[in-house]
Amino acid sequence: MRPQETLRLSETAQLKNVRNACPEITAACDLAREFTDMVRHRQGRLLRARIQKAELSGPEAVGIFAGSVRQDLHAVTAGLTLPYSSGVVEGHVNRIKTIKRQMYGRASLRLLRARILLQP
Repeated sequence: MRPQETLRLSETAQLKNVRNACPEITAACDLAREFTDMVRHRQGRLLRARIQKAELSGPEAVGIFAGSVRQDLHAVTAGLTLPYSSGVVEGHVNRIKTIKRQMYGRASLRLLRARILLQP
């Protein structure tokens, strides 16, 4: 899903061969590229139209993905338009869960708390 202009010649040729082999792959690739561009450029206003296009003209798997995005439309639209992010919080949650898994069944709650608070 890298931008087209960053692909090497061999990758461009391989992508062209795959796209020519199957019209469903071509449709899925085009829809995925449009969605990726929308995410990269934070164009949440286009989300409804992209979902509708994917559900109507895309392969079944792409339509299923679009349907799942539609179920959480407001949150996805906000994520594509607002400058706020929960990335830092998610990073801390991931770190805490990793420490917890490492210590499962080995130490007390006091030690777990100390590792969470003291570890960067």
